[in-house]
Amino acid sequence: MMKRFLFISISIISFIISTFASDHVPKIKPLKKFIELGWDIPSPSFLRQNWEDMEKTTPFDGVIYYIAGINDSGRMVDSQAAWDTNKWDISWFAKTIDDLKQCKFKKFTDNFIRFNATPGDIDWADDIGWQNLFEKVHMCARICEEVSSKGLALDFESYGKNQFKYDPTGDLSFEKAKTLARKRGRGFINAIASAKPDAVILALWLNSINFKAPNSGNPDSILINETYGLLPAFIDGMLDSLPPSMTLIDGCENGYYMDSYQEFLQAANDIRSWTGPAIQLVSQENQSKYRAQVQVGFGFYLDMYLNNPGSRYYFPPLDNSRLKRLWRNLSAAANASDQYIWIYGEQCRWWKQLPNDSWLTSLSNSVGKGRPWEEAIPGLTRTIMLIKDPESLFKKELHDNKLTNLAINPEFLIPPEKNNLPVGYSAWQDPKLSKGEFLYDKTTGNGSILARKVQNGCLIQKHRVSETDYYYIRVKALPKGNSIPLLLIRWQDSNERWCLENNDKVFTFSGNSNDWQQATGHVQIPSGVNFMVVLLVVRNQINENDLCWFDDLEIYKLPIAF
Repeated sequence: MMKRFLFISISIISFIISTFASDHVPKIKPLKKFIELGWDIPSPSFLRQNWEDMEKTTPFDGVIYYIAGINDSGRMVDSQAAWDTNKWDISWFAKTIDDLKQCKFKKFTDNFIRFNATPGDIDWADDIGWQNLFEKVHMCARICEEVSSKGLALDFESYGKNQFKYDPTGDLSFEKAKTLARKRGRGFINAIASAKPDAVILALWLNSINFKAPNSGNPDSILINETYGLLPAFIDGMLDSLPPSMTLIDGCENGYYMDSYQEFLQAANDIRSWTGPAIQLVSQENQSKYRAQVQVGFGFYLDMYLNNPGSRYYFPPLDNSRLKRLWRNLSAAANASDQYIWIYGEQCRWWKQLPNDSWLTSLSNSVGKGRPWEEAIPGLTRTIMLIKDPESLFKKELHDNKLTNLAINPEFLIPPEKNNLPVGYSAWQDPKLSKGEFLYDKTTGNGSILARKVQNGCLIQKHRVSETDYYYIRVKALPKGNSIPLLLIRWQDSNERWCLENNDKVFTFSGNSNDWQQATGHVQIPSGVNFMVVLLVVRNQINENDLCWFDDLEIYKLPIAF
């Protein structure tokens, strides 16, 4: 049975090999994007002064900021309180635009202008009022385009009057209010698209705020009394006019309260599924567009892991560590999301400099007291990096000499004791296909292993591991002729039986075809695994000129902070 499982995995690799050997260039899997939002939200002038340090000292891919200007009366206007009937003039934002242009972001590739539904007091039938709002959101999108920000972060939460709650005392029936809301959604997205047709709209929530309604059998009977009961119609209008180049993110702010992989995966399924509650709030003519252009994101509330017991916003320790609980839940959010996770915090700050002194004063009695987040939750920055981009973290800590190579006889310097194999290695070949050999070669490199006439086989090294640990593996190969090397990582349980074959990890070699090539990969040990098996696979050796050497195996464990 063990050999059969190995054969199945390597047979699957045949398809992978043919794909990589074709004329098609494989797409690079995008990294998940972690975006910062909090009470420490920066202004453009703050970004201008601090962007380099912000990029250097935090784990984020971007930041949500607000734009502000001075109107003709000398009063400040900003995008966090723009949802009203007042007009703007783009000239008011000349300094904002100049400040943003001076930010030469390298790491913050995905920045968003925050645009709130505040004060939220536009009558649905007020054409002029809505047109003024559309002009304001158009200006924000125009600024995004001019300064290379990704798009808008929409916050539909009611901090003033509730724009999206149906008013039964008004002149409009619920059906008429929905029709107007959909019309305004069309105008809203048209205003954005006319300035930035490729905008990403990171909404802190879309239909995920109204999951109860579709489960009722008659959504309108619930929505008519809900706080955001007119929002689905507005979103449907956005979809009506959404160009193919634009993406909407349902940022699912309810992620704040999710406390398991199951909860995040269930929410993601509810948002994206053809039969989920979110799409049931979308008109039939827009459902295909919704599936194609609406992504799942999650909000993640750091204060849940800082507050004291008794708070409504409190998660207790996991195995005596609140950081471990944070790591588990943030890992789940990242795994379930399509791309974006926005990390929100109130009581602490990410930036060395303060946005303003009054902000710190307002937090003097809080648990966080406006301290740096890293001080309040030690290990937080590294934990986010561990989830977001473990390979970059591996490379940095390897460069800083913080990691130890755990491979046995990594450079093949200890010669064979038996079977022509160096100490620490075993070998396997498919007996039906392969009649080659693995030989110790002390003349190539400082010592290496040579595979010859191996049509389907591998060198093997096994390591005892613990679930959830992270490992970084790399190895060199020198293939000649038709040889195709691969790095394969497989799993065994406590009885050393193969398990979780669907979680096998395959990494290809790259480099100069006439020189040593390298395969690199990082893995997280799945639940239920006790042994990680590293296989240096070689295939397709048919004649005497098909040779492949392996050398310099490196296996590093990345420590975690709990």
